[in-house]
Amino acid sequence: MGMQKIAALVALALAATLIVGCGGGDDTVQVTTSSGTQSRGEQLAVESCTSCHGADFEGVDKLGPGLRGNAYIRDHTDEELVAFIKEGRPREADDNTTGIAMPAYGGNPRLTDDDLAEIA
Repeated sequence: MGMQKIAALVALALAATLIVGCGGGDDTVQVTTSSGTQSRGEQLAVESCTSCHGADFEGVDKLGPGLRGNAYIRDHTDEELVAFIKEGRPREADDNTTGIAMPAYGGNPRLTDDDLAEIA
């Protein structure tokens, strides 16, 4: 599937999204989509990360590693993950396992620091 089709599908999913309120006593916004209820951070991750890391965050071969159970994520604080997403990872970085650069902000410059914190 081409990037334009993926972008169109994401835009369609966003258009169909309905915000239904806040979750149990915290400030986590719950979002209902055709696939169920998601936090705001999960929804932002779906919108911003799945084109490279896969629809279920299981990774895309030769593009983006899986994020579920990922040792890098597990071994870093939320603040460190936010800094990493803001900076990205160059193609030639020693710890880049795909040889593909991760752009700053995951390629979505509209993400704010608060958005990145929600994703982390």
